[in-house]
Amino acid sequence: MERLAWLVPALTLTAWALILLLGKRLPGKGAPVGILAVGIGWVISLGILARVIGGGEAYHLSGEWAPFSSDFSIPIGITVDGLAAVLLVVVTTISLLVQVYSVGYMRGDRRYVLFFANLSLFTGGMLIVVLADNLLFLLVERRFVHWSGK
Repeated sequence: MERLAWLVPALTLTAWALILLLGKRLPGKGAPVGILAVGIGWVISLGILARVIGGGEAYHLSGEWAPFSSDFSIPIGITVDGLAAVLLVVVTTISLLVQVYSVGYMRGDRRYVLFFANLSLFTGGMLIVVLADNLLFLLVERRFVHWSGK
């Protein structure tokens, strides 16, 4: 189950792109897309937490991003351990509750679609921070938070 951890932020970032590009044409102006993405991420996060509590080992996935030469490349990866599993559940739970609450709260607002796109982007950034195994992902997350206007 830990091998699916990368999917949790990927779902919210995909929802961000879909809402941003097709939001006004989607049913519910994109809000259900964001809620569904975080909901699926929440279920995956619960599965990861259950596996870790049951004695699962820490999972680490790493690779290289932008290899400049044989001597220098930028590592990129995720780590899923006990703390990351708990924080995945915390972040997805709170984000799911905020997104569901925001459907009614933002109803009738001019920037409804943009709000839900930014909320999905912000959630993706926070999930990247939870899974990041190096400073590069933290910098990527900072860009997401900046782009979303938070």
